Amino acid sequence: MQDPKIQAVIALVAQTLKVPEHDLNPDSSMLNTPLWDSVEHMDICLAFEQRFGAALDMQAITTATSIRALAALLPKVDA
Repeated sequence: MQDPKIQAVIALVAQTLKVPEHDLNPDSSMLNTPLWDSVEHMDICLAFEQRFGAALDMQAITTATSIRALAALLPKVDA
């Protein structure tokens, strides 16, 4: 069973990029996901803030460029 934080971020990124969730995994990032470019990253960050009620500062936006890194910003996800 996958970590609920990881699964929640995968679902969010898949919806934002308009790709199937099974195309993404915890190691998906801007470096290895063709549709995840800088513009889409901003859309992901905005969706992340809206979905989880978390404000991302510039450091988080520039460093959280993977599923795993975004999930690490979540203290907990309610299932």
